[in-house]
Amino acid sequence: MSDCGNVKKVFVPTDDNASSKKIDPNLTFGATSVAIEKVHHFIEKDGKSIDTHGLRVKVVKDGCSGNSYDISLATIAEAKENGDKLFQFGKVTIIVEKLSYMFVIGSELDYVETLLMSGFQINNPNVKKQCSCGSSFSIK
Repeated sequence: MSDCGNVKKVFVPTDDNASSKKIDPNLTFGATSVAIEKVHHFIEKDGKSIDTHGLRVKVVKDGCSGNSYDISLATIAEAKENGDKLFQFGKVTIIVEKLSYMFVIGSELDYVETLLMSGFQINNPNVKKQCSCGSSFSIK
């Protein structure tokens, strides 16, 4: 039995359809229209402005496969100060923590709703393997 530690539930695709989804090889970091809409929704729901806040993606050492995603709201000004990568999708900003960027190059942020769960999902072509809980992964 594995110990997934303090993994936050950001799901790594586990079915064949998600892993075979074509991702643009020229993409540095993308987001689906559904993900962008949800980021906008969560920023406003949290009482923040899309002009000053964005969704921050960070890869952390955690879980039984070695890495997991930490996703939170963060200020754009602080991200700029830290040297994080900023991606603009309309009025929504996605922030990728500077040291995590090399792990997510070519990835696409999505938001998925199923009968069992809903949440952000990162379709990352760099994932080599993932644990059975679906929340942690290792990179090629």
